[in-house]
Amino acid sequence: MNPTDQELTELFYQVVRQLNQLAKSFPQNVNPFSGQYKCLFLLDGVDFISQKALAAILEIRSPSLSELVSKLEKKGYITRRLSEKDKRTYILSITSEGKEEVRRVRSLRLKEHHELTDPLSGDDKQQLYQILTKIKDYYEQRGITK
Repeated sequence: MNPTDQELTELFYQVVRQLNQLAKSFPQNVNPFSGQYKCLFLLDGVDFISQKALAAILEIRSPSLSELVSKLEKKGYITRRLSEKDKRTYILSITSEGKEEVRRVRSLRLKEHHELTDPLSGDDKQQLYQILTKIKDYYEQRGITK
């Protein structure tokens, strides 16, 4: 039996909904897919970055990033200081507390990844990877990214 496009799509969305349920099992106030964690993960990979450059990378408006940065600063996860070269520019860097939070959340995400792929054999994982890559490439070629 060959499944229809509708059946495949519906099954895909069922799995996505189940993954969303799994993501809700993270401890309260931890959404590793939120803007705050995207920001922290990025900052963990650099020594420092300008607030303007970070806004461009995250593809968000400056006022939105300012709010996000303020929240992270209040939590003690990042520091913000004026640039010595340009007093209109803020430079951001992650603190040791921020690095520890990144390690903690990455560990939670890794656990989630294992739960997602646990029922799959090595061959299943390879086939799924090839199929998802094919779908992703198709949309990228059509100019649909993100």
